[in-house]
Amino acid sequence: MVDNQHGFRDQRSCETQLVMLVDDLLRNLENRKQIELILLDFSKAFDKVNHSKLLYKLNLYGVKGKNVDWIKGFLSNRYQQVVIYGEKSTSIPVTSGVPQGSVLGPILFLVYINDLPGHTKCTTRLFADDTAVYLSFQNISDHRTLQDELNSLEWWEQTWDMAFNPDKCQVIQITHAREPIPTSYTLHGQLLEIVDQAKYLGVDFSSKLSWGPHINHITNKANRTLGYIRHNIKTKNQKIREAAYKTLVRPQLEYASSVWSPHHKDKIHKIETIQCRAARWTINNNDRQCQ
Repeated sequence: MVDNQHGFRDQRSCETQLVMLVDDLLRNLENRKQIELILLDFSKAFDKVNHSKLLYKLNLYGVKGKNVDWIKGFLSNRYQQVVIYGEKSTSIPVTSGVPQGSVLGPILFLVYINDLPGHTKCTTRLFADDTAVYLSFQNISDHRTLQDELNSLEWWEQTWDMAFNPDKCQVIQITHAREPIPTSYTLHGQLLEIVDQAKYLGVDFSSKLSWGPHINHITNKANRTLGYIRHNIKTKNQKIREAAYKTLVRPQLEYASSVWSPHHKDKIHKIETIQCRAARWTINNNDRQCQ
C-alpha cells in the first residue's frame, strides 16, 4: 500500500494524515514558496469500483489462485432493491462497487486506488477517497506542471472507471505573499474554484495556513452544543452532566488538536472559555469563576 494512504490502515488516522500534510505545507512556506493545494472530490467512489479491473489489480499485487477466486465469489451474484412503505422494487444485479459495511470492502477499495499517486508527480495525500494533491513553486511557469498532472489524473479516472466531481473540487493558494502568483486550473474542461479556505478531513485550511477560521468554527459549534445540552438536560447529577460534556462537546474542541493547537492567547482563551462554562454547569455552580 502506498505510504501516503492513511485510510483504513493500522496506526494511521485522519490526524496522522493531517499532521504530515501540514508539516509539508509549513516547510514550503518557510522557503517562501507558494503552494497550490487541490482538494479532489470523487463521485460515488466506493460504488464505481469495476469488479473485473479490481481482480486484475489484485493479480498484479500477487493475490492469485484460491484467494482471488474467493474474492471474486464475494463480489459476484449480489443484488439490490429498494423498499418503501413495504413495497419492493425489482431486484437488479450489482455489477460494480465494493460492499460497504464489510471488513473486506475498504481494503479492496484501497487496492483499487493504490496506483493513483504513481500517475502524478505532485505530492498526493489520501485518506480512503479523500484526495489532496499539491505542488509548490516560485514562478508562474511552474504552475503549468500542476495542470499537466491534473490531466494525468483525468486519464487515470477514465481508465479505471472512476470520476472526479469538478463542482466540488477546490483550490487553495497557500502563501504569505501579498500578491499570490495568479493561477487557474481545469478538470474535465471546467474551471476549478479557488477559495480562501476549505475543509479537509474535518479541519478548516486557510490560504495563510492560519488556524483562526478553524478555531472560530469549532468554538461556535461547541458553544451551540453546550447550550443545547444545558437546555435539555434537567438533572443536576454531576456524572451525567460530565458524561454529556465529554461525549458531545469536548470531542469538537479536541479533534486533530495536534495539528492546529493555538499559541496565541486570544485563541487559547476562546477554547478555555467553553471549557470553563462546561465545568461550572457540570458542578452546578454558575457563579464559580475560572482561574
